[in-house]
Amino acid sequence: MKRILVAFLLLTSVNYLSFGQEGILPLDSKNNAVYSDVGAVQHTRDVLFTNAQKWVVKTFGNYENAVVTEDRSNGKLVLNTYAPISSAAYEYLRLTITIDCQDNKYSVLMTDLEGIAKSQTIKRLGKRQNDEIQEKSVLVKTESNRKQKALAENELNEMKSDNNSVNNAVYGLLASLKQMMLAESEN
Repeated sequence: MKRILVAFLLLTSVNYLSFGQEGILPLDSKNNAVYSDVGAVQHTRDVLFTNAQKWVVKTFGNYENAVVTEDRSNGKLVLNTYAPISSAAYEYLRLTITIDCQDNKYSVLMTDLEGIAKSQTIKRLGKRQNDEIQEKSVLVKTESNRKQKALAENELNEMKSDNNSVNNAVYGLLASLKQMMLAESEN
């Protein structure tokens, strides 16, 4: 239990420190939001694969609806699923999760993130959200009208809050997967 708590604290602190700027989404070379993790765990590929399957059921409920590719012999699971989010702009995140299990290690990649609003509007998450925050930050710094500056600050804070909610939701998924992968197998 202590090992799981230490891993969780390490994962959350490293993620917040490594991305530095509040409200900024991590991007890949194509400017899409992307999250990843690699874990070294003293389990066989089969145990890690089974733990990943248990995580899918525990986290998303219906295994068959979430998993689009299941390759036990190569230790690979691909999910296309939804995760709830606490945000003013989004109600759910739709994302693709690829889990690759090998002996004594696993990797996970979370891509194709889309924010789904209460109105069912879908927005691809990536560079545009970061650019909007940067532009609004410049506006806040250069605006001389107090009323306009206050309005811009409120909009900036809401945009950052939305991105922070996305980051928190995805880092929460990564942390819960790490906890499940560290769990001892139950044969």
